[in-house]
Amino acid sequence: MFMSCERNFDIKLEDNVPQLIVEAYINNELPLYNYVILGRSQGYYDNGFENIPVTGATVTITEGTLEANNVYNWNTATKKRLIEGKLPQFGNAMLPGVYFDSMISRNQLNRALIGTPGKHYLLEIDAEGKHYSAITQLLPVVPVDSLTSGFHYLDDDGDSTLEKARITVHYKDPDTIGNTILHYWRHGYDKDNFGWGGLGSNRFITGSDELVNGEYIHLTHSYGFLLTDSVSYFMAGVERKVYNFWDSFNKARSNGGPFSTPVKLLNTIEGENVIGCFSGFSLSVRSIVIK
Repeated sequence: MFMSCERNFDIKLEDNVPQLIVEAYINNELPLYNYVILGRSQGYYDNGFENIPVTGATVTITEGTLEANNVYNWNTATKKRLIEGKLPQFGNAMLPGVYFDSMISRNQLNRALIGTPGKHYLLEIDAEGKHYSAITQLLPVVPVDSLTSGFHYLDDDGDSTLEKARITVHYKDPDTIGNTILHYWRHGYDKDNFGWGGLGSNRFITGSDELVNGEYIHLTHSYGFLLTDSVSYFMAGVERKVYNFWDSFNKARSNGGPFSTPVKLLNTIEGENVIGCFSGFSLSVRSIVIK
């Protein structure tokens, strides 16, 4: 009864197929934050974990409308080609695999690509002999009525005790079911970071409206801001498929390792061996000084 035995198993791990990784955005407020990042994932047995930038791709974004017969009408006159370029805030260093409107490199933001709420946008990518595409919509903007700070507390970081406060955003949820919201902010801690991934965010907040449809919302974020900190706040209305992708992404990044329940990213990009999302952000922007 108390005897045991051991048996060796030879498990062969198949090398994964490298995928094109697409991170693309279009919004109605910040031309500098309309960009596409292309990377190539590495194989399981490759050294290092970082993606390899995909350079030399042809990347375009075209504006259009969805007609009553569910057919897209793309306005070819609006087609913008995004190119790899140099940005002043990065010391004019070339950013491989990061594609912008060329007007941004020329510091002509007033002529750069910007989205319009109510319009649809077609992303097309030709890279390494393959074609990829995605469609996103900019929904009507859900306006932020106001921001307030409060719920003060003392944060002991080991060396000092800092007084902090939390932000509450006040807005009315539209009286239509299915609205989804993402929340971002820039403040003193991340003011030099670039891109949506470099901003602060309550990544695990429920941003869908099944239980609060049409209600007036007072949403307090758990993140603590230092007193006197200046905060730029971005509330992004997004399509359900965009919200679902970032929700699955956040669950995957917090996954508990190889023995936890696997999470599948809800891809919005069409093509062979590709994963990612083309995110349409309908932004409402506010600022606040924490008191």
